[in-house]
Amino acid sequence: MKYLYLPVERGGLNLIDLESRNEAIELTWLRAYLDFGPNRPLWAEVADALYAHHIPKNCGVRDVRMRINPFLQHWKPKVTSLPDMLKGMMTVAAKYGLRVDGLAFGREILRQMPIWDHAQTDMKAVRKLATASAVVTCLCKNHNVRTVGDCEQLEMRMMNVNHTPTRTCTCAGCEYMIVMEGCANPHRCYARAKQLLDTLPPKWDPRGEHPEDYEDAQQRTGLTAGIRDADSIFDRRVTTRGSMGEIFRIFTEGRPTPNTRLDMRMVSEDPIELIAATDGSCKRNGDRNAQAGAGVFIAEGHQLNQSVRLPAALDQSNQTGEMVATYLATTQID
Repeated sequence: MKYLYLPVERGGLNLIDLESRNEAIELTWLRAYLDFGPNRPLWAEVADALYAHHIPKNCGVRDVRMRINPFLQHWKPKVTSLPDMLKGMMTVAAKYGLRVDGLAFGREILRQMPIWDHAQTDMKAVRKLATASAVVTCLCKNHNVRTVGDCEQLEMRMMNVNHTPTRTCTCAGCEYMIVMEGCANPHRCYARAKQLLDTLPPKWDPRGEHPEDYEDAQQRTGLTAGIRDADSIFDRRVTTRGSMGEIFRIFTEGRPTPNTRLDMRMVSEDPIELIAATDGSCKRNGDRNAQAGAGVFIAEGHQLNQSVRLPAALDQSNQTGEMVATYLATTQID
């Protein structure tokens, strides 16, 4: 059947591949659904509600208020009971490797993430803290806690110099919680919010220092430190910014990026300019018995000069040699 999709000049009938076309449409829907910005379509909100409603009997998140988005949390809907459109989005997401991935994220994104059943946390630990109880009910109902940012704001109230870690605390923050939000034990809610935040891996915890705190300043310093060609400065910024929709990647394979927090601070405050020439070469280029190599040249007699022969496992060509030479220059020269 696949040959019928080929152009006529290649022996096919130029038929439309309806399966691939439908999957492309479903991927377009999925992209719109995962757009959490101000222009998110109304049907995506309806989809959230339908996903939250159609769950398996053994779903670990029993409170519907905690089921926000199956791509951002551990829980998953019962696919067989979903409308075709939503079922199709779940299917293509699994087929084409949709996942949350990135080296670092801005606090704006981190604070938008749902705190309940957060997909990057240890599932058992975060669900234990969300077990039905008076404090969990108060957090959901009275404080309307849904996101990491909501918990962070509650935890910060414990840092008030006038706050005492007791149920009878009379500081202004606790008085506000009791009177305006109907909280019976504000400190208990603050403490549970902190416990929930503590389940977050370092990369997903908005507290503490992140690359976004210093990478812009480092980039500006590099551009004004006497480098002759500012256009050649490598952009070392790794933070993904914007809305939660920016954190998704598709067509992925292998393991996701670790959840440890990157330290991208430059060791030296004074960048040193080093010019390296790179090139690749190949004997009998294009033949089966081709042999390729790569070289890095700094200066005559320089200790970092190097030349290597490409392993047999790599494609033996000029282009591969040039790529290997660039790799050597950027990874092995400190």
